[in-house]
Amino acid sequence: MQKMGDVEVASSPNWETLERFVRREAQHFIQRVLEEEVAEFLGRKKSERRTPAEGTDGYRNGFGKTRRLSLSVGTVEVRRPRVRGVNEPFERKVLPLFKRQSKDVQALLPELYLHGLALRL
Repeated sequence: MQKMGDVEVASSPNWETLERFVRREAQHFIQRVLEEEVAEFLGRKKSERRTPAEGTDGYRNGFGKTRRLSLSVGTVEVRRPRVRGVNEPFERKVLPLFKRQSKDVQALLPELYLHGLALRL
């Protein structure tokens, strides 16, 4: 059993925990992709030392604030890795700076508002 918030969840999903399982797996996948993006940008994996001959600047500097991202499977929280000491700015392709919703959710919100289902309280 794993603890998810205040609820204990079995390690293999069942019908009652399937949605939480899918959301958690989506969160882990996005987090891995963000880490791989930083590794590709810096040219080395996390905790891997830079050789003096490489001369590539930059280093990891922890994580930014936890961000909520709305997807079609629900809202997940991800931590964006930070990069410091680089000559060119690190522009993320996976999760741009001010994006909080997927395109599917952005297209759905006006429809919900028109039908009175989203009241922005």
